[in-house]
Amino acid sequence: MTRQEQCRRNDELFALFMRQVLDNPNMTRKIPKGAEVIFLPENDPELYQANLDLGKRVKAKENKRIVYIKITLVPQTMTVYVPRLEFSTAPA
Repeated sequence: MTRQEQCRRNDELFALFMRQVLDNPNMTRKIPKGAEVIFLPENDPELYQANLDLGKRVKAKENKRIVYIKITLVPQTMTVYVPRLEFSTAPA
């Protein structure tokens, strides 16, 4: 995976994360000030490993605190109403 591809996929995860934070701002309290946030998407093993390696490199080089956030995409069933039109010459 290229660095550019890793960044693109992490941007998508960041957008998902921010939607969750907007719904529940208290989530950010679990992230220490100055910590690096690393996403570990369970549905994307390639990105999971690349991000895990990134976290280890940042920890080794910069000695920063790392917070790993596991992301699991769970299917959600929603009812969607679609109009059905019936033509008639008289009311039913």
